[in-house]
Amino acid sequence: MGLNGLAVLLFLGAATAYVELKLREDLLQELTQDLDVRARLVRAAVADEGAAPEAAVRRLGQLGNTRVTLIARDGKVLADSEALAAEMDNHATRPEVRQALQTGHGAALRHSATRGLDYLYVALADPADAALPVVRVAVDARVVDQRLSSIRNSVLAVVAMLLGAGLALSVLAARYLVRPIQVVRDAAERIAGGDLDANVSLDRSDELGELGIAFNAMSRELRSRVGQLDANRRELAAIMDNMSEGLLVVDANGVVIMANRAALQMLGRPNENLVGRALWEAVRLPEIDEMLHDLPTLNEPRRLRVEDRSRATQRRVLAFVATPLFESGSGEPHGVVLVSDATEDQKLLEMRQDFVANVSHELKTPLTSICAYVETLLGGAAADEAVRQPFLEKIMANASRLSKLVADILNISRLEGGVSDESRRQLDLNELAAAVVKKHQDDATRKQVALRLHAMAEAATGLVNEEDMISALDNLVDNAISYTPGGGAVDVRVARSGLGLLLEVRDTGCGIPAESLPRVFERFYRVDKARSRALGGTGLGLAIVKHVALKHGGRVEAESEVGKGSTFRIHLPASSHPERE
Repeated sequence: MGLNGLAVLLFLGAATAYVELKLREDLLQELTQDLDVRARLVRAAVADEGAAPEAAVRRLGQLGNTRVTLIARDGKVLADSEALAAEMDNHATRPEVRQALQTGHGAALRHSATRGLDYLYVALADPADAALPVVRVAVDARVVDQRLSSIRNSVLAVVAMLLGAGLALSVLAARYLVRPIQVVRDAAERIAGGDLDANVSLDRSDELGELGIAFNAMSRELRSRVGQLDANRRELAAIMDNMSEGLLVVDANGVVIMANRAALQMLGRPNENLVGRALWEAVRLPEIDEMLHDLPTLNEPRRLRVEDRSRATQRRVLAFVATPLFESGSGEPHGVVLVSDATEDQKLLEMRQDFVANVSHELKTPLTSICAYVETLLGGAAADEAVRQPFLEKIMANASRLSKLVADILNISRLEGGVSDESRRQLDLNELAAAVVKKHQDDATRKQVALRLHAMAEAATGLVNEEDMISALDNLVDNAISYTPGGGAVDVRVARSGLGLLLEVRDTGCGIPAESLPRVFERFYRVDKARSRALGGTGLGLAIVKHVALKHGGRVEAESEVGKGSTFRIHLPASSHPERE
């Protein structure tokens, strides 16, 4: 039934009680007026009867179906139609009698001690004639209750009809008014539960119909905005996961709020979830702990480069950039920590430092020698022909060494510059190798080393820079002859390989120790420094060979065994369409 039905019941109950009370008052007033008329008639009849008032009172009571009582002015009952006057109490204190003696008329609804019932009494008296008795008439109060009961039954029947009609109207009103609201509420609950496709269908033209239209418009707008937010979130997540740099969002205490895939990999935790954990727990480095401790006081980005010492097998250098805290959407202070792998940068920095140190050392040695010889000559030795000639030869040798060193440094700087080479052309590597062998044939003969060329039967065409390739092959052949003792052999071979073309220089020299073999292509690295300088090497020849091969899209490799010789190979891509040259 609900609150509406309860409200209807309360209203009808209150209305029924009010109607019954009002009817009771009206009945009592009507009955009082009726008894007043009967009392006047009784008084007139008793006055006409004269003697034997008891008989007259009894007869009048029976005729009017009313209790009639005659009472003297002093309260003594003279006659009563339903009781013996001699047995009745003095009625001077009865409220209706006292009122009648004072005003001539009195009425009261009270309990009768004589009859043991409730009666409605009306008493009449003539204040001007003290000889006349008080005439009192009464009717059983149950008459009022009976009439009220009859009316009450009628009223209750009407109330029941009204209640039924009210409940029916309430149900209709609920269906017409409340049901659409419930439909809107259910749709709102579905949207709150995540079903953004929820709509309401209200085929109405009133305000509730407009509410349904507005709700559906709100639902469409919400779907659109949530879809846009979800697309932005997925796009941001994809960007973060595909960033090459690691990205961490931390709170003021260094607890990780968000971490992308690159950050987890760089920190060595690719399969762990760092969200909710303090960053120092994942990166146990004192420098990181200090950086996080200073995070709330940062006014500008803090940059830090740390070597990850937890990796025993592989050196790893990580660069961290921590930004000052900012207020997030939730109002809490957050900071961003960027992580990048600086291992290669650190290696390049160290290589650059080593390069500068090596260049300084390599330049200092011949310059020192030149200065010493020049000072000696200026000190008077220039006049001595036996001293002057060898000194000048040594000055020339050191100057040539300086010139070759500078040329090699400029050459390797050019090769490392990464600038595209527009001077390449299609060349037959057989011809290029033959030219290099011919150039070094005299040196090999003087040292009694057999220098042989093994060319391909067909053309070995490749897109190469002729000058760079001759320089690379020239370095390999020169080294092979220099480190091969008399009676040995140097073989230059042109062949096919898995990449395309192969230039190979094999010697029967002293060989290279296994521990030095991985480093022979590094700049200024020498297996035997004293011997290399004695032979006029700059320490950059094999580095030039490596960079020439890389510049042409190829690679180099070396094999060696101490006492048996060494083999150096340059793998190059073959030209697919030499006829297009």
